[in-house]
Amino acid sequence: MPDKTAKKIWGAPLMLGIIILFGLLSALLGTGIWYPLSWAAMLIPLVVISWFFWKSKVSNKKAT
Repeated sequence: MPDKTAKKIWGAPLMLGIIILFGLLSALLGTGIWYPLSWAAMLIPLVVISWFFWKSKVSNKKAT
């Protein structure tokens, strides 16, 4: 098993967490342009989850 650093393991989850935090805070505290920014920030994790879910489904179909 290759040696994985903390950055490789926790980099993506930490970045998604920061994006989610930005989206929640901008929705709660901002007005005007902050609302579309909060929607975009909250949409990014859903797109990432959907992408990896779809990718795993496709790879499972190819394996069978």
